[in-house]
Amino acid sequence: MNKKLFIQLAVVTGAIATGIFLGLRPRFIRQEEENLAKSSLEEGTEDENSGGIGFGDLASKEAEKPKSELANKDVINVLLLGIDRRSKAATTYNTDVMILASLNPEDNVMLLTSVPRDLWVNSNKINALYSVKGPETLIDAFEQVTGLEVDGYIRCDFEDFRWIVDSFGGVPVEVERSFTDTHFPNNTDTGLKPVSFEAGREVMDGWRALDFARSRKGTNGEGSDLMRAKRQHRILAGMVEGVSQPASDFWPMDIEKFYKAVTAAQRMYTTLKLEDVRYLWDFYKDREDYKVVSFVVDGKYVYHPGLYPNSEYHAWVFIPREPDFASLHEDIQEMLFPVEEAAGPAGEDTTQATSKTTEPNLVILSN
Repeated sequence: MNKKLFIQLAVVTGAIATGIFLGLRPRFIRQEEENLAKSSLEEGTEDENSGGIGFGDLASKEAEKPKSELANKDVINVLLLGIDRRSKAATTYNTDVMILASLNPEDNVMLLTSVPRDLWVNSNKINALYSVKGPETLIDAFEQVTGLEVDGYIRCDFEDFRWIVDSFGGVPVEVERSFTDTHFPNNTDTGLKPVSFEAGREVMDGWRALDFARSRKGTNGEGSDLMRAKRQHRILAGMVEGVSQPASDFWPMDIEKFYKAVTAAQRMYTTLKLEDVRYLWDFYKDREDYKVVSFVVDGKYVYHPGLYPNSEYHAWVFIPREPDFASLHEDIQEMLFPVEEAAGPAGEDTTQATSKTTEPNLVILSN
């Protein structure tokens, strides 16, 4: 069985993930809080009723912590990578799952963007760049494709994914439509097994969630890489809810403890620092305020020139319809920075963010 069938979902790691995915407050609120803390710190006030440490002293202690550079970003972009590695001893592997999580805190928009793993960029298929040329080349490719600056990345493999889902006590997932995949590889990669999912809400354990994320030969319109990417986004949305379940091993959340657990040896890897996670997690309580958009780069932006050996690249690849991805950049900007419509007649409030919800490659997951 082709190893590439074992697709891993690039998930965020608990506190890291949830904070990045749905956490930030609008910038004007954040600025007011920073100004208040600064003012209290300068005054050095003490709580007269307690006779002890006042707000100014608490602000002073908070100021001693390293500050995240993400706080200075208008849009935060974190690349989520799932690698086809089944053993930690493996030294070469593809990033078969690549999701760019982009957050615009001022407009309360989170955009999840997936690209085809066979997209030809930087003289190779994009899913091979990490292993062959290093993470910098893959990040550069994503910046070319999306027009966005990548601020960091998180990487997990087959084992990491199952571990984090089970640690949450399972992940609640909204299955959009029922389907069956009769050509799904079994857990030992020695044969096939059928997997089926029914439309509706299901709390999935690690193996079940992995099946849902990997399947690409399902019935009922679910047998494509595009639909698989959409299902991966749904699992990611479920992670946000899953981390705070009573059954979660990590709830109530201790950021430093959790960060050390998920980034320990033989676990996940991220370029995000502890101060970044603290900054992001602080806004978790406001997650309901965000619109989450699931977007998959499809045939509108790329095309397949032919099968090997007919392809000029001698591989099964997709190439961009526009070398500079200009239309894709424009559409991503429109999704990240929605334009509000004017009010209706007689002052009637008809304000709403414009979106391309009718396109098959775009789905609104929440709000």
